[in-house]
Amino acid sequence: MTALTALPVPLEPLSALGQRWELPTAATQRAAAVLVQSLGLNPLAAGVLAQRGLTDPAMIPSFLNPRLEQLPDPATVKDMDRALAVLVPAVQSRQRICIFGDYDVDGTCATALLTRYFSQLGVPVTRYIPDRLSEGYGPNPAAMEKIHASGAALVLTVDTGTNAPEALATAARLGLPVVVTDHHPPAGPLPPAAAILNPQRADDVSGLQGLCGSGVAFFLLMALNRALRQAGWFGDGRPEPKLTALLDLVALATVADVMPLTGVNRVLVTKGLQQLATGANAGLAALAQLAGAGAEFSAYTLGFVLGPRLNAAGRIDHAEAAVQLLLADDDVTALPLAQQLHALNAERQSMEKAMVAEALQQAEAQLADPTTLALVLAAPHWHPGVVGIVASRVKDKTNRPCFVLGQDRNGKLKGSGRSAAGLNLGAAVQAAEQFILSGGGHAAAAGVTLAPDQLNTFREALNAALWEQLQTRPTVAWPLEHQLAPTLTLAASLSPAALAGESGLAQAEALTPLAPFGMGHPEPVLFVPQAVVQQVRPVGADGSHYRVRLGSPTGGASCEAMAFGAAGTPLGQLLQQASGRPLQCAVTLKKRVFNGKLLVDILLKDARLTLTLPTTPWLANAS
Repeated sequence: MTALTALPVPLEPLSALGQRWELPTAATQRAAAVLVQSLGLNPLAAGVLAQRGLTDPAMIPSFLNPRLEQLPDPATVKDMDRALAVLVPAVQSRQRICIFGDYDVDGTCATALLTRYFSQLGVPVTRYIPDRLSEGYGPNPAAMEKIHASGAALVLTVDTGTNAPEALATAARLGLPVVVTDHHPPAGPLPPAAAILNPQRADDVSGLQGLCGSGVAFFLLMALNRALRQAGWFGDGRPEPKLTALLDLVALATVADVMPLTGVNRVLVTKGLQQLATGANAGLAALAQLAGAGAEFSAYTLGFVLGPRLNAAGRIDHAEAAVQLLLADDDVTALPLAQQLHALNAERQSMEKAMVAEALQQAEAQLADPTTLALVLAAPHWHPGVVGIVASRVKDKTNRPCFVLGQDRNGKLKGSGRSAAGLNLGAAVQAAEQFILSGGGHAAAAGVTLAPDQLNTFREALNAALWEQLQTRPTVAWPLEHQLAPTLTLAASLSPAALAGESGLAQAEALTPLAPFGMGHPEPVLFVPQAVVQQVRPVGADGSHYRVRLGSPTGGASCEAMAFGAAGTPLGQLLQQASGRPLQCAVTLKKRVFNGKLLVDILLKDARLTLTLPTTPWLANAS
């Protein structure tokens, strides 16, 4: 008898939104049962934890109760000793320090973080944030010359610097020490610097590779605070800064920069949300109030309410306004800055909406060609500060890798790309490097600058490289829509009756201890294996949302779910056609307070017709 072989079976149909659903395995269910038995966890929470590999009962208490004591020693970061050797005497002699930041949320938060700290120490501090359109990303030689001429004795970079050899060589020539704090992987040999704090260095063994730039800067402050304490510098009218007061900035940067909310970041974000709730940062409090964030702050608040408004400054204006808001000490200063950022974000949203509509028209034309795998979309009037968001939107709608490019002030095409499931966009850009002026990236995202006459050549080279990647995958025989389909991981199964009324609220409460949710630890999506659509009603000013009543085939209580933006989408079409038919649904739960009463909203994320196909390959003895 020979080994067992897998016989071919039909592929499971994709969901309404073109996703493959991944359901809990028997092994995951057994691991969840162990957590329930050993720790007394709620079964729903235990199922989510087990599905995410958190199966050791000894590790669960620290996960559910993040504490600052869980943070590792900052001395484990490579070059921390060299950084302190420069910074401690600079603080003691009150030398002028220039913070060189970046124009995104991570860069502006880190700039504000260090500015607040050194200002509390009485150390003179200035800042330099390059203009996105005229200077581009990162330190440049001209900027180093300006900083040196301004009288700064030391440069401290945040969220940048590792890949700026020319700028740092200029600083070295000028005798201007530079301490780099960054989290971007080195693209080559490390540049000359007094110290380079970057957990992405190959020789860094700290295990802190998940930190954003603000996180690296915070670890530097932990080490510097300790070094100054040991040197006896605090006292005599010099109080020690309270670092926990800065954690709201670290949390905001971590979520906005889409870093994994596990391990150290889970501690930083949990404590940062607690700090944000105090309202001590006048700028963030004003921005949250203006944006209608509500009384309860979550990772969603950071990533989708505060983050975009801060980012809008650097995208379509200058990031200085965002830094000023983060440094505001009172409402009088904060409110007009918050209003400015709120208005810039509205302008960005309008610009984005128009660009997405135009980009989707181009995408439709390109997808008519069967040889198109990746979309490369461009228009001279598209704002380079918004192209990354638009690329993400188009990628989500088409499930195709997508580059969106606008024209910079020098007439060059400059843009960003986002990848589809399993394709390495950074490697594809590298394969097409002869057709670009500059660029690079990683598997999920990349950026390029092109000469306008190289647009079609770049599109062809990028597509060729990505088609080549597909040929090496074991799924090469699958239809393209299956190969590129994103995976939606679903947690424990619940019936519509279990989601109704007080029972649904209890399910939402059971998930609360697992927050904050984000990259690497997403909000749990729950599986409803059998639901019957009893009613579908358009709601909203334009009828773009659907309110759906779901019941069980066997009767019992029903529940109402909201499918936001479903009108005109495949999900909306399925719901409209599914009256009385059994569906499988993917939902999330969101608590809210209405008239003083705690309620739960059920959000319908995706659906598919109930499957009758086997979900695992058949096995048979080969003859």
